[in-house]
Amino acid sequence: MSVSHWRQPVPPAFWHAWVPPRLHRVVRWAAWLAAAGTLIGFSLVLVYALLASRFDMELAARPPTGPRVLDRNGEELDIPGARARPLLRQEDVPPFLVDALRAREDARFYEHRGVDLRGLTRAFWRNLRDRRFTQGASTLSMQLVRNVFGLKQKSIDRKLLEIAVTLRLESRFTKDEILTHYLNTIYFGAGAVGLEQAAQTYFGKSARDLSDGECALVVGIIRGPH
Repeated sequence: MSVSHWRQPVPPAFWHAWVPPRLHRVVRWAAWLAAAGTLIGFSLVLVYALLASRFDMELAARPPTGPRVLDRNGEELDIPGARARPLLRQEDVPPFLVDALRAREDARFYEHRGVDLRGLTRAFWRNLRDRRFTQGASTLSMQLVRNVFGLKQKSIDRKLLEIAVTLRLESRFTKDEILTHYLNTIYFGAGAVGLEQAAQTYFGKSARDLSDGECALVVGIIRGPH
């Protein structure tokens, strides 16, 4: 008996009855491409999740506050620029400042999970049209990640890593905690880092005592502190 007699006919795929014969090859190629895209996407997620796991999220809650100069007896010397800067507490954030900050930087801050897909899509098409990185669609959480971990380069690799680290940040802290940490790391000009130091530098008062107009002013400084 010949070998051909042992071969069993291969049953047609279930979709053959629904797709015209002339499109069978197209459907096969589309299926292979979809499978390859899924595999590549899963691999990218795994790689950047592993890279993001190396970052210590607690650094966002403990920003450096500057050096302290002590004398031989261990007493702190009052030297300009040497005293540790004050940090803002969550309960001292003025509600109007939160509203102004969201209106200026991230209107959907309390709705997304650190990454605003609408903003990313809009920025993607804008960058594609401009043929360069003109928009980053960074949320407050993503800006905090950049400030704390120094992810400043403009590249696709840096953006993917920033997104991965941001997702970790959002799983570690509440929204209000992230907002407070963000306000403690932003540079407000005139040597002031953080909202508490900015309030004392510009208005001679604590951040919790800022008026609505003063809140609007310091929020407006964020994009152009120099």
